[in-house]
Amino acid sequence: MEFWDRYLFLRHIAAALARGVSVALVLPLLSVLLLKEPLMPTLALIGSGFVIEFGAAPVGIALGLSPLFVFWVLMCTEIGIFIGLFDIFDAVGHTWHPAADFLVRTKQFIHRHSLAERYGILGLVPCEILIGVYANAPVSWVLGWPKVRSLLFTMAGYVPCLILTILATNGLLTLYFPGVVHP
Repeated sequence: MEFWDRYLFLRHIAAALARGVSVALVLPLLSVLLLKEPLMPTLALIGSGFVIEFGAAPVGIALGLSPLFVFWVLMCTEIGIFIGLFDIFDAVGHTWHPAADFLVRTKQFIHRHSLAERYGILGLVPCEILIGVYANAPVSWVLGWPKVRSLLFTMAGYVPCLILTILATNGLLTLYFPGVVHP
């Protein structure tokens, strides 16, 4: 791949966006059609998932979506964001010379520190809980970690938080608004 080939760069960016959007939007919208869930609350859930990540679960549940469907939609949204961001950074790193040089220097720095090389990827779990996917994808790319392993560690931080948020939302809604959430 040649550096600064504009068309190649744009193709890679478009492909990265297409992968992210297909997972974050198309999969939940297909499940709306298959499961006969309401469209507008699902779109509101997806939109709020892009902004507040696992904190969007109360939005979906309050709009009348089932907790399992909320879990599915927010999982798809999170995975789509991670894949899209990681692939965008990867496209930039393969087509822009200064970014490629920065990536090489960063990998050399990580390889000099055995603890960071061996256990550094575990830091994605608390990073996901505290900061979110918008930090995990760039950090994973910059440090040269494999995309699939980075996604798994990111989801290891995201899933427990999402489950706890859904359970807490169900408990609070049934406590304060009986009849809103069906058991």
